[in-house]
Amino acid sequence: MSAAAPGAFDVVGERVLVGVQVVDISRLSTHPVPMIGQGLVTVAGQGPKDSNGAGKSSFIAALSLLHADEQWKLASGAAGAAELLFTAELAAQEGRWSNVDRGYVIGVFAPPGSAPQDDAVTVWLRINRKAPYLDLRWTSGLHVPYGATESERAARVDELWGQLPRSNGRTDFHAGQLSRVLFGQNARCVSFLSTSVRSSQAANLLAQPLNDLPPHRIFDAIATLTGLDRELEHEQVLRSAEHRHRSEVEETERQIAEWESEVAVIEAGIARRLAARELLGEARTAWRSRCARHLLDGVERAAELRQALAELDDTEAALRQELEAVEDRLAALTDDDESARRFEAAQRKRNELIARDRELEAAQLAATQHLDRLTTTQRQLSDEARAADGRTPDVAAAELAEARTALEDAIAAQAVARAAANEAARRMAAAESGDDVAAEQVERLRAAGLGAAALVDVVAVDPAERDAWEPRLSPYREAVVVGRKDATKAAKALAGLPGSLLVLADPRNVAAGGFDLSTFLDAVAARAGKGAVVDEAAGVLAIGGFAEPITGQPARVAAAQEAHRELTASLDAAAAVVEQARTALSRAETRAKAAEAAERAEALQDEIGELRAANAERQEHRDALAPGLTEAEAAYAHELGVHNSREERITSLRDTRKRLTQTLREKEADRFALTEERDRLALLDREKAWGDSPDAARRHLVELQADLQTRTTTAWDEDATRLTDEVAVRCFPPGTPPEELTAELRELLVTPNWSGAALETRVSLVAALLRALDTHLRDHEDHDRHQLKQIAEQRARRTADLDAARLGYSEAEQTVRAHRTSLAAGIKTMLRKVAAEFDRLDQEYGGYGAGLDYPEPEPPSEPDKPWRWTVSPKWRRAEGQRMSAYTLRSNTAQMDEKAVKLVCAAALARGGDRPLLLILDELGRNLGKQHRREAVALFERIGNDHNITVVGALQDDMERYAIEASGLYIKLRRRSDTMAYNEEPVVVGNDANTDRVELLHSWMSSYRPGTLDVESTGTA
Repeated sequence: MSAAAPGAFDVVGERVLVGVQVVDISRLSTHPVPMIGQGLVTVAGQGPKDSNGAGKSSFIAALSLLHADEQWKLASGAAGAAELLFTAELAAQEGRWSNVDRGYVIGVFAPPGSAPQDDAVTVWLRINRKAPYLDLRWTSGLHVPYGATESERAARVDELWGQLPRSNGRTDFHAGQLSRVLFGQNARCVSFLSTSVRSSQAANLLAQPLNDLPPHRIFDAIATLTGLDRELEHEQVLRSAEHRHRSEVEETERQIAEWESEVAVIEAGIARRLAARELLGEARTAWRSRCARHLLDGVERAAELRQALAELDDTEAALRQELEAVEDRLAALTDDDESARRFEAAQRKRNELIARDRELEAAQLAATQHLDRLTTTQRQLSDEARAADGRTPDVAAAELAEARTALEDAIAAQAVARAAANEAARRMAAAESGDDVAAEQVERLRAAGLGAAALVDVVAVDPAERDAWEPRLSPYREAVVVGRKDATKAAKALAGLPGSLLVLADPRNVAAGGFDLSTFLDAVAARAGKGAVVDEAAGVLAIGGFAEPITGQPARVAAAQEAHRELTASLDAAAAVVEQARTALSRAETRAKAAEAAERAEALQDEIGELRAANAERQEHRDALAPGLTEAEAAYAHELGVHNSREERITSLRDTRKRLTQTLREKEADRFALTEERDRLALLDREKAWGDSPDAARRHLVELQADLQTRTTTAWDEDATRLTDEVAVRCFPPGTPPEELTAELRELLVTPNWSGAALETRVSLVAALLRALDTHLRDHEDHDRHQLKQIAEQRARRTADLDAARLGYSEAEQTVRAHRTSLAAGIKTMLRKVAAEFDRLDQEYGGYGAGLDYPEPEPPSEPDKPWRWTVSPKWRRAEGQRMSAYTLRSNTAQMDEKAVKLVCAAALARGGDRPLLLILDELGRNLGKQHRREAVALFERIGNDHNITVVGALQDDMERYAIEASGLYIKLRRRSDTMAYNEEPVVVGNDANTDRVELLHSWMSSYRPGTLDVESTGTA
């Protein structure tokens, strides 16, 4: 046995799989299974119920793993391979068996077409339940488990594995090196594994109709077969890395922005305090100049106030002297009581006469207006009274009552006539419909299916015999005629109507549609006596003399119609009488109203006369008052002139006194204001704030610039408070919590509301605030320098981190762009190869040429989105025609054929010049029954012609088609769920492969270990 070289590469080479054996892989048995080098190998199953549960999917999955199928994600360790191991719970054998920790997939490879023992290589894969999941060893020649039973083969497998040399020196190769070591990175297997053992997200082109798949799913299937799916996954990984780098840059930028935002607050505070230190000196200088100007203003204002107070003393003395003279003249005018008494007497007499005259005038006007209303009413009543024609109210009322009584009688007569007419109409309608006699009995009998009619409708009496026969028939007016044979049924039908009479007709004429009453009429005539006697034996008399005939429907209808006409005429006459009564009532009501109006007009005429006499009397009284009223008006006018003249002089003097008094008060207020202003000057406090004499203050101002020497105290106040406020704002910006201020500063800034206070209040706080701010700025000076140094160091470090992140992002972006460009070219190259193979296979196997459309899509910007390519197959439907899209409706046979060719074309494009294994799970699941044989045969032909071994797992309904067309048929068997492992599989080759299959089976089964010369055999 040869030792494996650490640098082994392409161990299998051009060899193909000629046999496979597995141990502890799912439920598969340990028997050796021979394989063919090309053509179609079908894998069927026989489980406890159907083909499921026999391990088909596990078997073909093991084959794909043995051929380093990239769908196992070998580069990532192939963790999914552990799912192939026997698991007792899944096999429902946890009570008898335990899970295995490792299992083996053993493949024997030999050159195609040669004797297997000439240059064979046996490859062992050990699958572990824990990482590393795959271990690889191999040896030249045949080296497989042996034994007569399952347990013997399984018992020796670990020993045989231990006899193999380690594949990588002191260790073994694992999943990541499997493809390179065995096949030299040449793709030897492509597969569709859509099972729970090795699930694939790619579409299976043979699992559903081709035209049901969208273009992107077709590309996914081709990418799986050609290996492009791993390249696209790698592109998505690179794109995710680019996104991660971009996110890192954005996060770093965000963190720096947040840090800069926080640092900006600190730097702004430091800059504000630095500016505050510069402004503090200016504020102090302005405050000192203000104190000098304030002191000098106070000295000058004190001198002005002394001069103003002396002038006020002289002015007040003159005002008091003038006020005394006005008071004397006003007292002389207000003491004249006689003049006031005369004015009041004249005014009182005039007002009394005017009031009496106005009272008479108002009463006269009211009487006149009432006269106008009464005259109008009297005229209207006289017009209405003409309709009474001289009747008194009593006479008119009696006529009205008589008219109402006549109307009520007419309405009652009309109601009686209407009821009679309605009843006549009802009787006429009943007679016309035949429902006026025994209607309910006839209806019930007819409903019971019996022929029936009223007796009076059946019997027709000659007018000459009415006097004799109508009394005889009157007792039977409500009787019903039925056939004699229907008597019993008729009696049952009328059981609910007691008192009903049935007359039985003779049977001979009933069928003809009429009733024969000969027997009845003869019996009635025989019983009758003379005159009114209708039943002489019983002593029954009937009074005749009916106004209308009682027999025969036409006679009754005519009589009813005549009665209806007479009563309708009576109703019309009654309606005319009602209308006449209504007209009479209306005239009586009008005359009654007119008689009442005449009586009221006479009464109003008397009232009008009385009112006119009263008005004439009032006019006489007014005429008597006129001379006295004229005289009183003249006396009042004279006294009013004298009174008004005296009042005007008094008013003028009072205004003068008020003016002088107000002026004197204003002067006193001015004195008080000047005195208060003098006291508020507080010259001692101003001198103390300045700190020197007024002469020194004057010298200080003279030394200032010319424009500053004339500046007022208010201007200095504004300047000093403004500068002080700027210093405070730079130290403590608006919104600073009071807790961050010292107690002294809170007392100066927060408590008095410095920012919103008046100028006078702020001026009083400037000196203390300047001292407190100076202390605050000195306390923070060293701390500010230290913070600036730390900020500079952190800014340099963070900038370096951002530059590094941007560099990483730039490199990742360039890598993704370059890889995407290369991948796009590779994808298009591979799809061109697939299209070329598709066209070649189509033309070789009965088609007219085929191709693919594969536009290049835009790459997605999101890292979690795949780069979605699309492939749209097309082919010619006839020679010389243009290619049509696969979505065009077509027969299922053509669709199945193109799907098979497309799968093979993808496999050929991937495989190169090495033998290729194409594994298809659930082969032909979607193929129509009529096309399955052709599709399977096509796989066999293409496999033989192009060095492809197609391995397909079958469902039950595909088995019979596969046996006929496949080169090798394998059937896995397990008859019961109680069996932990399968029975020996059935392996059958077709005519061309039978001998080789039997040879391979015998060769592998006959293996027994011999003495191996490790030194004499070379490495595979």
